[in-house]
Amino acid sequence: MSDDFKQKLEAYQKGELRGNDLQAFEEELAMLEVYQTALEQDIDETPKSNPNIKKQQRIMFKGKWKARFQSALTVLGLFLVFTFFSSIITNVYYTWGNPDRVDVYREIIDHTLTITEPFGRYGGTSTHTKAYFGLEATRDLNKVVGRDTIKVGEMNVNFLFSAMGYPERNNFGTQTQTRAYFSDPRSSEPVWSDWDKLEKLPEGTVVSAYISFDDLLETNTVVEMFSERDMDLLWLAVDKGEPNEEDYGAVFYPIGFPSMPIWHENDMIIESQETENGLFGPRVISESARSPDYEDDEEQFIIHQQFIKTLHFLKEHEKKVNNISYSRLNIEEVLNYIDQNGIQHYGAVITGPTKEILTLQNEPLISQLQVDEVEFWNWD
Repeated sequence: MSDDFKQKLEAYQKGELRGNDLQAFEEELAMLEVYQTALEQDIDETPKSNPNIKKQQRIMFKGKWKARFQSALTVLGLFLVFTFFSSIITNVYYTWGNPDRVDVYREIIDHTLTITEPFGRYGGTSTHTKAYFGLEATRDLNKVVGRDTIKVGEMNVNFLFSAMGYPERNNFGTQTQTRAYFSDPRSSEPVWSDWDKLEKLPEGTVVSAYISFDDLLETNTVVEMFSERDMDLLWLAVDKGEPNEEDYGAVFYPIGFPSMPIWHENDMIIESQETENGLFGPRVISESARSPDYEDDEEQFIIHQQFIKTLHFLKEHEKKVNNISYSRLNIEEVLNYIDQNGIQHYGAVITGPTKEILTLQNEPLISQLQVDEVEFWNWD
């Protein structure tokens, strides 16, 4: 409504319009009333006067939903096509190469646990590819107590292409909550032992234990110490330099090797193999292999050789290794230290009958013992 019309309307209401102005304004008002009546009639009579409107509305409604449905089908189709091709790319990516990425990632996990955890070799990693360029690796975490291998947890590791996620560990079962540790012989800090705990345990039990030595020992010295005793030597901690002073002589994150060689995939001798033609050429569907043979007098050399080989392998994947281990390994520094000082040990992990292990209290080379796990008798 214009300002001029408002002024005329106000003057008309007050009776101030005269003559031609009054007549012209009244004609304008009459015309507006006609327009208003016509508009109201159009609104009221449109459905009755135009029966095709409802039909047109139904057609528009159906067309709108048809367009939405077609859009949804298009998105779903694109999603299925993307899923199909991503699955192909995922499988090709992880199975490419010799060895393929699946085998490499599996060995990274297995070898890292083997050299950083005394029970790390008791288990194997299984893998399966996932949609959208993913790979999941799962592994049982076990401990050996006496003659039994006990599952104490699980670990899951997810990959996106070559990027490794942070490993998820779930501990359960009989695993103790306090992590056992070694004592470095070069530390002047006092150490405590669990000899009294062993004395209180009944005879019909077996234990696994961490023992620390009074000095750095050669591998053959450690092996000979337990060769005539009724117990098993499981793992030997390897010296990698002076202990951290902030840990008061305790070694919470050791590295070491088991009492047998750490074999790699490329060490194994294939005895039989079955293949089939796949989409991208021949693929192995079954295979049997064995570890190399060696003489008894070569055992220590082979064990050391395979440990060094494992360190070199893990150095190539150190970022992933540090994700899996509890601490940074600094593998290059460890290799340099071993190259200059040789392989020596400040501790080992053993298992056997409780009362038999208690006799080690009289061994002059042993300074400390910590009980790791206890089980009922299973030694025979």
